[in-house]
Amino acid sequence: MGTPRRSTRLAAQRTTTSEAPPAAAPARWERCRPRMFRHSENQKLVTNYVALHQVVLVDAGPGSGKSSQIPRLLHAAGHGRVVCSQTYRLAAVLAATRAAADMRVQLGREVGYSVPLDDRSSDADTVVKYTTHGVLLRELAADPLLSRYGAVVVDDAHDGMALTGVVLSCVKAAAARRPDLRVVVCLDNSTRCKGKVHGFFSRSGMDVGELWFRTYCGLIDYEYLPEPVTDYLGAAVDTVCRIHSTEPPGDVLVFLPGCTDVEAAEHSLNRRALPGLVTCCLHDGLPMHRINDALRPAANGKRKVVLATDVADCAVFVEGIKYIVDSGYCGTDNAPVHLISGGGAASSPARLVRALKAAVQKWFYIRRKVNESPKTWPTGTFFCLYTREERKGFPYAWEPANKMADVNALAGVILTLKTLGIIGARSDDDVASFEFFEPPHPEAIQWAVRTLKAAGALSQDGDVTETGRRIAREISGRYY
Repeated sequence: MGTPRRSTRLAAQRTTTSEAPPAAAPARWERCRPRMFRHSENQKLVTNYVALHQVVLVDAGPGSGKSSQIPRLLHAAGHGRVVCSQTYRLAAVLAATRAAADMRVQLGREVGYSVPLDDRSSDADTVVKYTTHGVLLRELAADPLLSRYGAVVVDDAHDGMALTGVVLSCVKAAAARRPDLRVVVCLDNSTRCKGKVHGFFSRSGMDVGELWFRTYCGLIDYEYLPEPVTDYLGAAVDTVCRIHSTEPPGDVLVFLPGCTDVEAAEHSLNRRALPGLVTCCLHDGLPMHRINDALRPAANGKRKVVLATDVADCAVFVEGIKYIVDSGYCGTDNAPVHLISGGGAASSPARLVRALKAAVQKWFYIRRKVNESPKTWPTGTFFCLYTREERKGFPYAWEPANKMADVNALAGVILTLKTLGIIGARSDDDVASFEFFEPPHPEAIQWAVRTLKAAGALSQDGDVTETGRRIAREISGRYY
């Protein structure tokens, strides 16, 4: 079964990931710069919109380069220090590496990142900083106005994570008190989510602008199962083997709900020893050399299979994918279900949620060049490990309401906010009055607080206990 996307066993590996991949030659990076940002017109469009509006929503597909390019454009436009908040540690590290190469500066100086257990930034020199949401929240707790920064970029706001909504709430509070603070919210072609974000900021009287960049897609064939399956892991492995033996050349991306599933599938495929098949893993707990293996093109005559969690759905773009295998499951939110309900025990399995991948379903990984005619568009196949009828009942993975309805996920967020001092330590009324991006039901808040008290994380008066502080440290270090 699936596990939380950052497991205890993988957390120890992070001490070995501080060395980012070496920066490539600037000339090559210039040639490889995302097409959307090669033209000065598009660069001026972004900076002009940010100059005109306090809040700008940027709607662009995966692989468009918005994560690595927009923060450096804001700094170049004179907005001072820029911080870009990411859902995943991996996304922050890769975007910072790319931005440093594009700006032709040393990673860790002018461009840096700060993620759990790894900080390559300088308080004196860093002008473009990438963080995870949890790291930015800790900065917000110490400086609610974010006075060190002139612009804030919240990336992957469509992912539906509870913590992403909390970051949007805190950034909105800072922007309401600082009219000079510019806020850029990046989304991934999620129309319903974009409407919610627009309304969330505009309700407070902020001037909100929207930018949409077209993402070019290939032609997609969907293949559904005739009957439901219960062993999604075995079905995924069998589907990969079938693709390798019957389909034309092309790399494969397999979505699985958790890190353990990814490694189990890799072990199963390696044990079958199919000639010409190269397997790679991609999740947020891997060291950089293994992540580079997943992102690097396969050797001539080889077919690459990337076994990934949903980090590949909204945080990292894998080039060259022609086939996608979707288990139909995603792991629970990055809130620690087992830590809260178990009072710190790290052995409970995560629950699985059937959900559609918003980015993959709408835009796919197969893209064409801008000047190609429709007759030359590449085609690809989306292998669904569920029936067409089952798909109709799936919620989208980014729906915030689904995540905030999870009492354990909400409990983890409340404990983090109370420990940081963003929500009052004593009064439960402060929780109800906090302006969540997607307000949870009042009964869900009550149950979450009761869960924390039952686990010993909060006293009966609402104070964070020593047990609560220990759990909060584990949450921040492992999940946020």
